[in-house]
Amino acid sequence: MHPTLPHAGKNWPLSARDSPATAMAGKGINAVCLFRYQRRWHQSCFILEHAPGTRNPMTWTECLAVTAFGAFVIDRYDWTGTVKRSSNDEELLVHERLGVVSVQTSPLRRAKPALRHLRGLLIEYDCPVECIAVFAAPHCALDPTLPETTLQASELHHFMRTRFNRFRDSHRQYLDSERIAAYLQLHCTDWGENCV
Repeated sequence: MHPTLPHAGKNWPLSARDSPATAMAGKGINAVCLFRYQRRWHQSCFILEHAPGTRNPMTWTECLAVTAFGAFVIDRYDWTGTVKRSSNDEELLVHERLGVVSVQTSPLRRAKPALRHLRGLLIEYDCPVECIAVFAAPHCALDPTLPETTLQASELHHFMRTRFNRFRDSHRQYLDSERIAAYLQLHCTDWGENCV
């Protein structure tokens, strides 16, 4: 038997309109947060203080989507060209045009401090925490060997459905996203107040 959402008597998602749109079609970083999950919560543009007293104590991210099946740190990238793995897992190669290759820090590497911090905060909720790197530029191609959390905007809907089904098949009940979001808000330095 599949779990049901808190405050809902039906299995989720109820219909296509309740599932995530292929977000990112619009312009601006807020486009990444255009989810239509029932009983979902999201915050765009926030800062986590993950390492107080260190040289780099804070991490900025574009979107945190807290759903009934996990928390997702989502960052948008507007790189153009073909994005491929490098010999180093911390970097990606961007083949911008013939003969021009740049080395970029992997989005998964960039998200590590936020993931580590959020996983520590949410351990008592048994809440999965993942990062998603969404490449939104129309002239960007992703090598199929990249990690599954590195995807194009058109793949976001399928990715979230996959995560929902994985959670549903392995848990007895859904998460209380409102409670988790309220808890996280207490632990973020800037909860979207300084977003542009």
